[in-house]
Amino acid sequence: MTTNRQKSFIATLELDHHHLEILGALYETPVLRVDGSFAGGFYTGAPRKFNDGHLLGRRPHGEVKNVSPMNIYFRCTDDYYHLYIRSHATHTGHCISMDAAGVLGALLPAGADTTSFNLLGLDNRTITLKDMGQGTQRVRLKARNAEHISVVRRRGAPYSYLAGTADEGVPFTLRIIERNASFLSDPDEV
Repeated sequence: MTTNRQKSFIATLELDHHHLEILGALYETPVLRVDGSFAGGFYTGAPRKFNDGHLLGRRPHGEVKNVSPMNIYFRCTDDYYHLYIRSHATHTGHCISMDAAGVLGALLPAGADTTSFNLLGLDNRTITLKDMGQGTQRVRLKARNAEHISVVRRRGAPYSYLAGTADEGVPFTLRIIERNASFLSDPDEV
C-alpha cells in the first residue's frame, strides 16, 4: 500500500498558449476589478474596487515574456490533492484554493476550508501519481465535491481567471519535477 507521501509530487501546471500564474505576477501592476453593485437591475451603491492580484489567471504567451511556470506541491490524501505553491516570490506556502466566489487564488492554508482537488485524466477518470508513468501528463482539475476548473471572465475586469464552472474544465499540462515529495516541514516523512 502506498503512503500519501509516495503519491505526492512537485510539478508545474501549464495551459496551452497561455501563462498560468498569479495575476499580480502576470501583470506586474495592481490587478483591480470594479464591482458596480447592481442587484436585480437596480444600482445599489458606488462602484467598489477589488484587488485581484492574488487570484490565479492566464495571459497569452505573446503578451508577456520570461514567466516561469509555478512549482506546485501536490499533496495527496487518499485520491485527492491539496496544491501548495512552492516557487513564488510572495505566495510560497500558500495554497491554491477557491475564494467565496469560486475563483482560484493563492490563499493561506485554512484547514478543512482549503480547497482540495481531484486530478482527472482526459477521460474524466480520477488519477493519482501512481497512474502517471510519464513525466508529462494532460489532466483536468476538479474541486473535490464541486466543479471542474475552467477559465472565466468576471464583470468589471479585463483579466481571465480560473474558477469552478459547470462545464468539463480546461486541460492542463502537468510536468512532474519530483515524485515522492514530502512536506517542507517534514522532510523525513515516510
